[in-house]
Amino acid sequence: MNLRLSFSIIFSMMALALFAQDSERQRPNHSTPEEKSVETLGQLEEKIELTGEQRKGIYDIHLEFFTNAQEAMKERDKEKMETLENTRNEKVKDLLGKKLYRKYLSVMNENKPQGPPNGRQGEGRGGRGGMGGPGGGQGQMF
Repeated sequence: MNLRLSFSIIFSMMALALFAQDSERQRPNHSTPEEKSVETLGQLEEKIELTGEQRKGIYDIHLEFFTNAQEAMKERDKEKMETLENTRNEKVKDLLGKKLYRKYLSVMNENKPQGPPNGRQGEGRGGRGGMGGPGGGQGQMF
């Protein structure tokens, strides 16, 4: 009996350790706004030739954006995030001009994190296309 209990405890602890490691890999990147700004600048510089002034401006604009975005994400405020993104994009457009701004948008879209493969975030059971929902393929049952 003691042996079974010991094996059960050891097995449970191993399973817990494996689960903890797996969840660490799935956790989103918790970089600082400074680190995110440097990373974004690096991605842009790979594709776009920037002057020193543009480089500093891009960094400053993104630092402000990522600092404010942290708060908006904690609050899960979509409207605030949209406003921050629009403000950031307008500042970048003013800094780079139309031609470089188009390249900027292209690079940003390439590096944008992708959602679920079907593109439907937040639609769980009974959502669009679910049983009984639009496109669900199930007719009325009564």
